[in-house]
Amino acid sequence: MEGPPRLISLGEPGGSDNASAVASTALGMGVPSIIVTSTHGEAFETFDHGAVDWRKLMETAHWMVNCSSMVNLGKSPAMAWSASMTFAELEGCRNVMVVDMPDDQETISKTWGLVIGKMRQIHVLFFTSEAMKAVSSLENMGGDDFLSQVRAKTMVPIVCGIISGGSAVSVSHAMGSFEVDITEHGTGIVWLAGFLKSLPYSGTGISGIRTASSW
Repeated sequence: MEGPPRLISLGEPGGSDNASAVASTALGMGVPSIIVTSTHGEAFETFDHGAVDWRKLMETAHWMVNCSSMVNLGKSPAMAWSASMTFAELEGCRNVMVVDMPDDQETISKTWGLVIGKMRQIHVLFFTSEAMKAVSSLENMGGDDFLSQVRAKTMVPIVCGIISGGSAVSVSHAMGSFEVDITEHGTGIVWLAGFLKSLPYSGTGISGIRTASSW
C-alpha cells in the first residue's frame, strides 16, 4: 500500500473506547484513520448500522480495529462489530481486536465467547492487562506463557498484551515470542497504534514483527 495504512475503528460517539483511542492516536501519528459511529443526535445503541458502507470504507484500508467491549453497548453496535470483521475479511482488510473489560465485568465470559467466534477473522489480538487476567482465569490458562497458549489454541497470527504493570508488551507469533518495553509510549494503546502503523512496512517474519514492535 502506498503511504501510511488507512485504519478504521468502530467506536462510541464520545471516543472513550479503546478502538477509538487507537484510531485517534494513529491519526496523530499521520495514519489516515476514521471512526465509524452513530450520527449526531442518533443513539449509538440503536444507530442505523445497515447504512454503513463497509465495502466502500475498506477500499484502501489496511486495518479494521474493534474492541471486545463494544458488543455490550447495544444491538446495533454488536451487529456493526460483527459485520465490520466479515467485510474486512472479504475486502482484504486485516482485523485487529482489542480485548478489554466491559463496564459490567460479570459479562466478560459472554464477551470473550463472542470474540472466540471471530478468531479466524482476526490478525492481531491485543489484551489489556485487566482482560488478560480475566480471560486467563476463564480459560484456566495461567502462567507467563498465556499469550503463547492463546495463539497456539486460536491460530491468530499475532497475539499481544500489556504486562509488567503496563511498562511492557508481550508479543507472541508463530515463530516465537518476545517482550518490548513501552515506557516511552505511555500506554499499551499508544504502542498498538504505532505497531499497526509500522507493521505493513517492517518486512515479513519474526524480524519484521520485532522491528514494528520497537517503533
